[in-house]
Amino acid sequence: MGTVTELRRRDRRLDNPASQLGRVYLVLRDADYWLQLHEIGEAILARFEQMDSHAAISARIRQLRGYGQTIVSREVSGPGRARPHEYRLVTAWGGGGDAA
Repeated sequence: MGTVTELRRRDRRLDNPASQLGRVYLVLRDADYWLQLHEIGEAILARFEQMDSHAAISARIRQLRGYGQTIVSREVSGPGRARPHEYRLVTAWGGGGDAA
């Protein structure tokens, strides 16, 4: 087994559309309304011609939160007993409107 002698931290650019993280960030950043996972996925497909799964998008949202981005969520009424979530990126400038 080898040993790690040096750890290199890559600078993560959140605005990189070549990565899932970047695509999710860019869609949330540019949205001026609340989005459900399927809407985020549709926006990614329309803008970047990439298809990211709902599970991947959800994981990237958690990852963005870990990087210090404020992403709020709320439950909305769905068909039957479903309780889908909507997501919104809140910027330092108060973007996100009714995200209180």
